[in-house]
Amino acid sequence: MLYAAAYWIMCVLLFGLVQKPLFLLLNRKAAGNGLRMADVGASYRHGFRTDAIIASYLTALPMIIGGVMAMMPGVSPRIPLTVYNALIALPVALIFLSDAVLYGFWFAKIDVSVLAYLRNPKAAFASVSARYVVTAAVVALLLALLIFACTQTVTEVYVAHRMAYSLRWWGYPLILLIIAIGAGVLFAVIRGLGIRPNTPSVAYFSPLPFLNHLALNPVYSFIYSLGTRDEFSGRFRSMTDEECAAELADAFPTSGATTRRLLRTKRPNILLVVWESLGAEMTGCVGNRPDITPNLDAMAREGVLFSRVSAGSFRTDRGVACLFSGLPGQPTTSIVRYTRKLPALPALPRRLTELGYDTTAIHGGDMSIMHKSDYYLACGYRQLLSQSNLPSGLDKNKWGVHDGPAMQFCADRIEEMAQSGRPWMTTLLTLSSHEPFEVPYHRLTDRIANSFAYTDASLGALKERLCKMPGWDDLLVIVVADHGLNLTNNPDSRRDYCHIPIVMWGGAVEGPQVIDTPMSQTDLAATILGQMGLDHSDFPFSRDVTADTYTRPFGFHTYNNGFLVDTPEGYTDYDNVADAAVSGAHPGRERLGKAILQRLYAYLSKL
Repeated sequence: MLYAAAYWIMCVLLFGLVQKPLFLLLNRKAAGNGLRMADVGASYRHGFRTDAIIASYLTALPMIIGGVMAMMPGVSPRIPLTVYNALIALPVALIFLSDAVLYGFWFAKIDVSVLAYLRNPKAAFASVSARYVVTAAVVALLLALLIFACTQTVTEVYVAHRMAYSLRWWGYPLILLIIAIGAGVLFAVIRGLGIRPNTPSVAYFSPLPFLNHLALNPVYSFIYSLGTRDEFSGRFRSMTDEECAAELADAFPTSGATTRRLLRTKRPNILLVVWESLGAEMTGCVGNRPDITPNLDAMAREGVLFSRVSAGSFRTDRGVACLFSGLPGQPTTSIVRYTRKLPALPALPRRLTELGYDTTAIHGGDMSIMHKSDYYLACGYRQLLSQSNLPSGLDKNKWGVHDGPAMQFCADRIEEMAQSGRPWMTTLLTLSSHEPFEVPYHRLTDRIANSFAYTDASLGALKERLCKMPGWDDLLVIVVADHGLNLTNNPDSRRDYCHIPIVMWGGAVEGPQVIDTPMSQTDLAATILGQMGLDHSDFPFSRDVTADTYTRPFGFHTYNNGFLVDTPEGYTDYDNVADAAVSGAHPGRERLGKAILQRLYAYLSKL
């Protein structure tokens, strides 16, 4: 029992003296300049509970092995305990390091979603250099050796001081009783003594998310997510079905008469450019950087600009479902992972395919990553063209073919389709404005801004070709982000990094116009269908923002187990784990966001 207690204490010390300092060291910018020692101390205090939970998990087997070996005085427990220490060292070290490193990209604790990226190791490491990978591997190995050395030191002390004795008959049941008592204590720590079992929210205490994330043990965050990864039914229920229906009665109208014409034709040919990470801050039309995107800004002045759009989610796999199915992002999972459910989702490309459109999706990278190809095909795209279909020898980075040649390839395909005389919809998903932000272009000194400037220059070249093509009068070009730019210097202001533009441009557009009411990225599908005079009643979460029924304007964004609601009166950022507003607390907006999530998960559970 003394050995189990010492082992448990060593695990807690590893979390406090290794894991949390490493997290702080690698995420100093995310912490902000106002971080005080008192804040760090509070994170340690509130995080102790989850540290104790994981220490209890890790101690359970050594306690059992030690107890069983106590009933066999002639057998040394060194080998089984050493093997156990070695087996836990590497995965715990990897979780320590992965959590600290990925936080700078995701601003969320590590969870089971990271495993989806490991199914394609090449793509998972495409954002970083070989040197970075080698360095991370060395650091992970050193962390594993440190963890092993600490737990093995406790084990060696125990083995060295283990007393030789012979048990009397009553010693065996006594040892079993002691093991049972120890297991009960560990179980009580893991579950908690309250009515409800422990959850990650026990570590949340501050309106500043970083402090909560510093407090929460990453191993606990990961293990807890394993048990909730495939659930839709019953999730995010905060009110009765009747109350939810009343709250959303006028929130998602699926019909209405268009009161604002954006298009000159009801059957345009559509080029949808989904621009990787195009946050408002990287543009001039809705941000303050006209030096980065002069071509996009010109298109916004000449066409229709939706200036107050909230990205539906924070990752590409969720973003494409927001765009094509009008489906809000899921804060705990991604619907595109559930292949069997995808055909039941509404889909803009499928609707146009049914009208006789030729539908094509183009991406310079690998469409198999994060199930994009599965989703595109379920959406009704007739043809998928990815890196393997593009000519060899084109400029590439680790993600695939750069946006310049990919856009020129797209223009070639459009010219071919124009000759067929059939209506068409083509989607181009870009990739160059993604870390590592390495592009064959050097106009701006800041590499991130320069990568966006490169995509913009590529868009300008595409724009020039499109203007000269036959069928210009029927052409609708839509530029929209998959999500905002998550590499922000202010991760707590999600209103800033979920802000994205939508631009409609081309000969089919009645421009110039600016629509500045709050809306969501998910509203694009119904708005396009509304402008085409088509029914969109099968899109339960997408709204035609030009219809007379759009009387309750708001934007809705989800992130890793949280949501943001943006209305004309203000916005609320709400953390579901903490069950509290991070900023902009407002009962009405909080209730609206909770009702949307309740309906969304109920809808997905029935597919």
